[in-house]
Amino acid sequence: IYTPEKHPNAGLDENYCRNPDGDESGPWCYTTDPATRFDYCNIPECEVECMQCNGEDYHGEVSRTESGLECQRWDTQEPHMHGFTLKQPCLQTMNYCRNPDGELRPWCFTTSPTKRWEYCNIPRCMERQEITCLSGKGEDYRGRIAVTKSGNACQHWNTQFPHRHGWIPDRYPCKYAEPHHFNKYHRT
Repeated sequence: IYTPEKHPNAGLDENYCRNPDGDESGPWCYTTDPATRFDYCNIPECEVECMQCNGEDYHGEVSRTESGLECQRWDTQEPHMHGFTLKQPCLQTMNYCRNPDGELRPWCFTTSPTKRWEYCNIPRCMERQEITCLSGKGEDYRGRIAVTKSGNACQHWNTQFPHRHGWIPDRYPCKYAEPHHFNKYHRT
């Protein structure tokens, strides 16, 4: 059973959309509609102007390296061949600085034949911001959207009606923990 008390770090507040299980489709919630167990939520994509940590979640539009070189588009292999394909199709045709491999900070391949890649100057966020938009799969989303894509109100995480579920924060203290026996598609 998944409730805020059993999962204090998963952000299972009120009836807000969350992604405690790292679902590829993003934040979701159980609905108050007895006929619809759960549904995904429409969360706006982040337009981040600064980076936190090493910038793996940076989705801003800086497209020049720290020395001023223009970034190569991620969907091209010229002038530098590479094996990176970003999972989000809308980013594959862009030349924005990203950190797809856990580097120290965002970077890009350059359009200069003599410089393969370089870091980008992305300002650091002054403090950890509350994530209210979709970044990655939305595991860190902490906004207040509580309605699904189909318009159903979200069920409170600390209730078991109309749908019984297993998201109890205390049982899985890490927000990324995935219970071995739990599947949101079925009753537990």
